[in-house]
Amino acid sequence: MPLRRYIVIKSDGSDGQEFEVDLPLDAPDFVVHPVTQEKCRRALNSPTLTTRYGEGAMKQSVSEKNLKRAGFKKLEKNGEGGWTEIT
Repeated sequence: MPLRRYIVIKSDGSDGQEFEVDLPLDAPDFVVHPVTQEKCRRALNSPTLTTRYGEGAMKQSVSEKNLKRAGFKKLEKNGEGGWTEIT
């Protein structure tokens, strides 16, 4: 779900507090703050992609191949309070 950012509109017309909400794509934009019932508007911002630090990139960076190449060893608990090296 996309993260949508909103800005509360104060009674004098100036911008107030910002808040963010995860909403489905087909959900309509808020017109009032869901808790305080103050008027609000959606803040326009560019979409972001988490390619460098996303879940897939993190899994790939700590793959067995990359860890072995970097000199790390894979260890597994042996059930006796110690660790056993996995090769």
